[in-house]
Amino acid sequence: MVDDDRLIVTEGLTKVYPRVRALQSLSMTIRRREVFGLLGPNGSGKTTTLRLLLGLLRPTSGRATVGGFECWRQSLEVRRLVSYLQGELRMYGSMTGQGLLELLCDLRDGVGLDRAVAIAERIMKLELGRRVRTYSTGMKQKLALAQVFADPVEILILDEPTSALDPSARATVLELVQEARAQGQTVIFSGHVLAEVEQVADRVAIMRRGRLMHIEDMHARRSLRMLLIRFGPGPEPVIPPELELTERERNGEARLMEHRGELTPLLGWLATAPIADLAIGTEDLRSLYDRFHGPNVPDEEVPS
Repeated sequence: MVDDDRLIVTEGLTKVYPRVRALQSLSMTIRRREVFGLLGPNGSGKTTTLRLLLGLLRPTSGRATVGGFECWRQSLEVRRLVSYLQGELRMYGSMTGQGLLELLCDLRDGVGLDRAVAIAERIMKLELGRRVRTYSTGMKQKLALAQVFADPVEILILDEPTSALDPSARATVLELVQEARAQGQTVIFSGHVLAEVEQVADRVAIMRRGRLMHIEDMHARRSLRMLLIRFGPGPEPVIPPELELTERERNGEARLMEHRGELTPLLGWLATAPIADLAIGTEDLRSLYDRFHGPNVPDEEVPS
């Protein structure tokens, strides 16, 4: 095991098929005890990345390590550290929900079974005596989630964990993710619903066509303020650099600015500046995502 907080490391990780470059030179680090969000549309490389980390795919070039173990050459050691919810579930329909949980927990010597049953029955409201074939798609998803969150592992990898769930169950999954982090686990959360990832993630990676475009610290982003300012007649005032106020866009007399510093100095400066109009708000994850996946993004957008 590694001694520092770098739990998962990729260096130039690449996966190429005969006609498709699924992942191109991915280099990133995921730290211990963080929720790391992977964002991007289908085909952006999210699932390929997760399968490479699990040692289910052999990289064309580059390398990846999990807990100090090389993902392809030491895949069994890696999987002992990880519980994985895949995007497309396959289950034994003839088994009961209880039987399937027992089978899966037996792979880890039965550890976690009591917690898996408790999550399935008390939190997910499943009837574990029923055959899995009688479960709806959402119920199967809940059963798989119960087992994943009960596994006594260091890392949870969740590929589209809320895709088949109703709103109340989605909220329950987000609560379980936060609980897992509080217990010291690391969670990789791949999803399409930006609001969910924004709610729980410590950092977010945005992917596009197999490339890592950007990594955002969500704690810093939550403190970001957006100001739309129109100054009054006369020369525009000089903005003190210590305010950490930078211009994003300019449209005629209006200036869109972002602020990441302390609020009190900003308010003091605004009170003395010749401002004709002012609006202060926040920026959600959608606006950042659209910088890389919006309708006006060029095909060969360069990673930031």
